[in-house]
Amino acid sequence: MNRPNRRSTVVGLAALGASVIAGGTAYARSPLSPHPQDPPLHVVTGEDGFSAPESAPEGAVAFRLRTTSPLTGAVGLARLREGVSEADFRTRLRRVFATEGQENIEAARALMAAAELHGGGFTHVGTDTGFTAQLDAGRYLLLEFLDFEGDRGRNPAPGREYLRPLTVHPPRTDTSPAPPCATLTAVDIPGRGPRFALHGQVRPGRPLRYVNRMRDQVDELVLYPVPDDSVTEEDIQAFFDDPGRTPPFDIGRQLGTPPLSPGRGITLTPPLTTGRYAAITWVTSIRDARPLSAHGQHRIITVR
Repeated sequence: MNRPNRRSTVVGLAALGASVIAGGTAYARSPLSPHPQDPPLHVVTGEDGFSAPESAPEGAVAFRLRTTSPLTGAVGLARLREGVSEADFRTRLRRVFATEGQENIEAARALMAAAELHGGGFTHVGTDTGFTAQLDAGRYLLLEFLDFEGDRGRNPAPGREYLRPLTVHPPRTDTSPAPPCATLTAVDIPGRGPRFALHGQVRPGRPLRYVNRMRDQVDELVLYPVPDDSVTEEDIQAFFDDPGRTPPFDIGRQLGTPPLSPGRGITLTPPLTTGRYAAITWVTSIRDARPLSAHGQHRIITVR
């Protein structure tokens, strides 16, 4: 049986909504440009170590991500809620990836009560990718998600996962941004279910905005090349209906962002080339623990 190398048991991350978001309801602010005098902050992850910045200025913070191993390359940003320790966060995140069904939904609720997720970047060996996150002053964590996914990653002992603090200090003045070429938005359409809405034209070498507007549900954006021009969105739906099928996209070349809490957005600069990509999510629904993409949240986009 062919199994996706992203996750064989898809994680059901689910948000608790505004009542647990520190300081009030989360929302997606308009993207700002990075500080022009600041180069991107480099994050390098691999079996031989994890190199990450220790501080950044408040505002639009640009990151550049590289991996040296197929067992790493899913780096995210999280901010712990008041009173939550790093050890507790590690334990809750591990449990999300180790459970299924109702237990998985409960684990996801416990995780979202502990932290707000700000997305990040997916990359693979030989390809750098970038992302820009809008960060308020405070303390964040940069982490390697694959370390919490068992044999999908390095499978380190508990407490040995790659997780580094990032202190965001008060801002300097931002300049007017160059707008992203397009925005992909995760939405829940009444009567249809979760979908990706696209506004604009995705172009190679241009920033791409992703916004999670799902209610009470975290979500991610994963982009895979679709080298076969005959593949349709019906083929993608058939794969999620029966994951034993061969994926209709190049599953070894994932780009995009790990999960964001509802209302959050992130600006990505993935190294997309001209052609077709499948926009999908491996996150599962808080309602039935099935993949959101199995409910129809997938889309073929053309980069040109």
